[in-house]
Amino acid sequence: MDIFQSIFLGIVQGLTEFLPISSSGHLVIFQELLGVEQHSIAFDVAAHLGTVLTVITLYFATVRQMLWEVITYPSHRRFTPGIKLMLLIVVGSVPTAIIGLSLKDMFESLFSNLLAVGIFLTITGLILFLTRNKARISRHIDVHSLEDVKAMHYWQALIGVAQGMAIAPGISRSGSTIAAGLALGIDRKTTALFSFMLSLPAIMGAGLLQLRHITSWDHQVLLSLGVGFLTAYLSGLMGLWGILYFVKKGRLEYFSYYLWVVGPAVIFWSL
Repeated sequence: MDIFQSIFLGIVQGLTEFLPISSSGHLVIFQELLGVEQHSIAFDVAAHLGTVLTVITLYFATVRQMLWEVITYPSHRRFTPGIKLMLLIVVGSVPTAIIGLSLKDMFESLFSNLLAVGIFLTITGLILFLTRNKARISRHIDVHSLEDVKAMHYWQALIGVAQGMAIAPGISRSGSTIAAGLALGIDRKTTALFSFMLSLPAIMGAGLLQLRHITSWDHQVLLSLGVGFLTAYLSGLMGLWGILYFVKKGRLEYFSYYLWVVGPAVIFWSL
């Protein structure tokens, strides 16, 4: 990839990582359009780390509270919302890891299959459409507060299954986990918060797994790292702000209409 392709794909990665339209699906589409035959592993690692920093930036107070309550637990022995959130993340990450590691090769083979990408994008549109008519969030509610996490049941953390299945190109991680959370009876605000907290180990883990495949650290690799990280981080901020806006409004199904245009178009293109 040249520098301009890296910048463009970094923007696509950051925006679509959080907007419920599938980052992997859109990267496949745009790599095909740009004629990128083999993307950079360094770029993938940097883009993953950039999107992790995006979540930490916008949910900094939440992450800090959770980590502080976990670190100080031995001294106060109180079961706080931060402790509960950490345990929920662990429970939710187990199915994500099992699915991701066991089905990784099968799903990665689909990254060169435009027909599969088009079908999965269309399915994501259906998943989002099913979230319609759910109660919107009052603009006075703090979407970063951990208090409502205490009401979650541990079995509801199994939305990690939806996150694991989102390894398929065209299935949105944010869209499927938020939709799964709403289907399991979690309120919209807590579902969004947990979805993004659950993404931290998943995205970071994916980046670190790819890191071992980088065999050299020449200037081209370092350039891809820098460009991928910065563009994914900045565009990720816009994407995360955008999804939070639509989650508050209770209007995720708006993205369905977009996906029902793009998905069939990709299917037609592949045929």
